[in-house]
Amino acid sequence: MDWVLVPYAHQNLTWAQHAFNEKIEEIEKVGKEAFARLKGRWSCLQKRADVKLQELPAVLGACCVLHNICELRNEEMEPELKIEISDDEVVPENNLRSMVAVQARDYIAHNLLHHGLAGTGFL
Repeated sequence: MDWVLVPYAHQNLTWAQHAFNEKIEEIEKVGKEAFARLKGRWSCLQKRADVKLQELPAVLGACCVLHNICELRNEEMEPELKIEISDDEVVPENNLRSMVAVQARDYIAHNLLHHGLAGTGFL
């Protein structure tokens, strides 16, 4: 899965790597909040699906479209429907990533820092 951006997991990170990890953390937070709202709004996504595997993409797509309509209309969710997404286990960085994927991540990390797009929380 070379297309998935993962944070740097080793010790003694460079400033660019710290900045990259901070941005990945921000993105993960936004994604988790969105999925929590999506799953809270559509309870069928909170449990094992009773849908045929072939139909699952259509069901997920329908939930996402309807969810986005609700979001655009600023539909409030009942507090009891809001759920918390638990963090997945952090998988240690492995050596199975292609060199192209590693270079792409390094390029993005470098550009975040050197083009003024990185935060300064790590400084």
